Amino acid sequence: MTAIVTNTGDREGAEVVQVYLGVPVDGQPPKRLVGFAKVTVAPGASEQVRITVDPAAANHPFGVWDYVARDFVVRPGTYTVYVGTSSEDTPHTFEVRV
Repeated sequence: MTAIVTNTGDREGAEVVQVYLGVPVDGQPPKRLVGFAKVTVAPGASEQVRITVDPAAANHPFGVWDYVARDFVVRPGTYTVYVGTSSEDTPHTFEVRV
């Protein structure tokens, strides 16, 4: 996933772009942090940020614990991806069908 960060100020700044995932399974939090990247941007400039969310990663970004299988499993459904600067500031969203 890529995002563009623009510094509209007159001083160099840094921002942490965060990616959250809404897992369509009862009992899961509304958003879970699955990736982030910090970028430094010069005044008036824009920078591209790339964040990879690997479904097979050790943190199981798409998985939920299945007590019967005794393992993390990925449930089919529509997952919502949120992109922003905090869990409360995620203005960009899109859906992924699994």
